[in-house]
Amino acid sequence: MKDEPTKRKLANGKWQLDYGYDATGKNPRRQFATEDEADKVLDAYKKEAKKKGEYWARLTPVKRDTIVATLQAIEKDGLSLDGVWADHRRWRKDNAQSITMPMPYEDVVKSFKAAKLLAGVGERYVNEVCGVFERFGAGREKLNFHEIVANDLQVWLDTQKTPAGKLWSKSSKRTNQIRFSSLWEHAIAKGWCSLNITERLTQIGKITHTNKIYDNRTVMNILAGALSNELTQQIIAPLAIGFFGCMRPEEVESKKAVKAKNPKEPPFGWDCINLKNPGTTLTPLGNVPYVGTITLETWHTKKGDQRVIRLQQTCVDWLELAKELDNPLPPVNERRLVDQVCELIGLDEWLRDGLRKNCATHLRPVYKLDSEVVSDCGNSVRVLLEHYAALRVSEDVSREYWKITPDAVRRYMKTKAWKQVLFNAQKAKQERLASEIAKSEN
Repeated sequence: MKDEPTKRKLANGKWQLDYGYDATGKNPRRQFATEDEADKVLDAYKKEAKKKGEYWARLTPVKRDTIVATLQAIEKDGLSLDGVWADHRRWRKDNAQSITMPMPYEDVVKSFKAAKLLAGVGERYVNEVCGVFERFGAGREKLNFHEIVANDLQVWLDTQKTPAGKLWSKSSKRTNQIRFSSLWEHAIAKGWCSLNITERLTQIGKITHTNKIYDNRTVMNILAGALSNELTQQIIAPLAIGFFGCMRPEEVESKKAVKAKNPKEPPFGWDCINLKNPGTTLTPLGNVPYVGTITLETWHTKKGDQRVIRLQQTCVDWLELAKELDNPLPPVNERRLVDQVCELIGLDEWLRDGLRKNCATHLRPVYKLDSEVVSDCGNSVRVLLEHYAALRVSEDVSREYWKITPDAVRRYMKTKAWKQVLFNAQKAKQERLASEIAKSEN
């Protein structure tokens, strides 16, 4: 386009301003009835051009280059400058927040962590939650908290994977949405943002859980994986108590007692376990022997009830081994070590409360009386029938389950079947890595 329009008189007596060709290849021309009208428009154009020219002249060379490069990028994508500006204004309106004081994302996470620890929340749980926050915050550490938008968090949640390489389940996504919501509520309370962006995420409704347990071969693989190295050997105790002692994960971790920090109500530990306390239980089959017990106090249990769990010989065998290996109770770094075991054996899904469900399922044929099973489990007969009886596991399978002793697992670890499990898991891991590399290169 020309620096200024050219004025000329047409054959029909009118006057024309020729602006020349613009960036789109068009040549806008304007006609006026008189020369005075054309002169007024031309003068106004010159004044406006002068102002814009002075503005442009005052810009630094780097600023001018940036403007030109940005305009070129906008045009390359088939967009217009006014369209981009309109989109930005809509976005700003949709994400408008009243800010009291800007605060970097990493500082908000630190403040949240300090507040939770001060409130008495368990350190292990707080570290786990903040670990998730820090993973999302990678690359956003210095970004002001209020500048983070819902779509960024949504995309991150939708693309997270388990250690086995699978996308997070709906349950995991919902759990972490709730965690992020608490982080945003903390920031709102501190005046660092005014909008809880988690309310704009895709909401996940009630999740139906399919009743599932691990088959005997998978149980064998999990325990073999735990026996495979010195680190994972440290979680044999919680695995044994879950698979063969019916305790809930939160009871093994003693979350309530750890959080309370009451010296008169100590956490669950080895002192709660008596491996030399034999007895018998009268059932329709006669006396069913047990060889040890676990005593849970009201502050250990989920429902605040005191109960004594009777231990079968299989559980005692595993706990004796765990004691020899100095397993800590409550366990330390259990989740991380469980992930290592799952990766080693190629286990894609760690069933929520799965160990305890295995135990309850296979205790039914032992006692032949559901009221005795729930006495160990700490739940109701209704729950037992709803979640375990419907699985219809045969008594033969249950009898084999109670034969999964440390000696049986050690023998299994010398077989070709175990070596094949390790080979298949490693092969699947390499294939996932190759696939991820290929995607990143594309």
